[in-house]
Amino acid sequence: MTVGENARDQGYVLGHSDRELERLEQQATFFGDMTRDVLVRAGLAPGMQVLDLGCGVGDVSMIAADIVGADGAVTGIDISPDALAIAERRAKASGRAAGFRHSSIDDFEGFDGFDAVVGRFIMVHLPKARETLGRVVAGAKPGTIVAFAELDLSTVSATGETPLLNRCVQWIAEVYRRAGLDPNPGTGLFATFRAVGLKPQMYGMTRIGDGGDVPGFVFLAESVRSMLPMIEKLGIASAAEIEVDTLLTRLLAEARAADPCVFYPRFIGAWARVE
Repeated sequence: MTVGENARDQGYVLGHSDRELERLEQQATFFGDMTRDVLVRAGLAPGMQVLDLGCGVGDVSMIAADIVGADGAVTGIDISPDALAIAERRAKASGRAAGFRHSSIDDFEGFDGFDAVVGRFIMVHLPKARETLGRVVAGAKPGTIVAFAELDLSTVSATGETPLLNRCVQWIAEVYRRAGLDPNPGTGLFATFRAVGLKPQMYGMTRIGDGGDVPGFVFLAESVRSMLPMIEKLGIASAAEIEVDTLLTRLLAEARAADPCVFYPRFIGAWARVE
C-alpha cells in the first residue's frame, strides 16, 4: 500500500486535535458571510429542515439555523465526537435549532427527511465525491436543495515578495495531491454535480486582505500546523524546515516587509434541486 493510499484511508487530512478544532472555529471569521450568501442563493428559507454534512464544530449548521429560524431545524453529522461536542455546546448556548449526530456521510440514512442537504469544505476530503453525492441525490426527495461550497487552493496569490506565504500554500496543496485528493474542488463542483444528474448554479467569491490582516496569517499558520503530521509523512517537508512554532512570527515579518495584497482561495458555491 502506498503512502497516498494510507492518507486516503485516514479521510480527514487535517486531523482532529484540539488545536485543529479551534482552527475550524476560526473559519467562521473568514468564510461565514460567503457561506450564508451561497445558502440564501441556493434557496434556504424559514421553516426548512436542513442536513449539514461533515458539520465539524457547527459553523455551517449555525448559519443554516439562522436562515431557517425557529420553525425550521438543522441536523449536522460528523465523524469526530469532539467536534460534535463543541457544536452541541455552541448551539445550546446560542439557542439555535440545531442538533448533531455522530455518523459518516456514507453510513447516513434518511436523506429524504430533509428539504436541503448542504456542506462546506467536504468534497475536498472525499476521494469518491461523485459517488457520495450520488448517494445523497438518490436518497433525497424531489425538490430537495443540494448546496456545497469549496475552495480552489491554486488561486491564492499575493503582491510583493512573499516566498514563505507561497511555500505554506504549496505545502497544504501538496498534501491533498499526494493523498489522492483535489486541491481545487471548487472548480470541480460543476462536473461533480453534472455527473449525478444535477444542473448546478454556481457563484464565486474571493476574500482579499493585506499585510496587516493578522487573523489571515494566524489561520494559514494553524492550517500548516494541523497538516504537519501529514506533511512529514508524505515527504513534503520536515518539521525542522517548517519550524511551525515560529511560522506565524515569520509570516507576519514577511508581510510587514512586503506590504502585500493577499488574495485568499477562491470560494465557490454550487447548488441545484433534485428532480
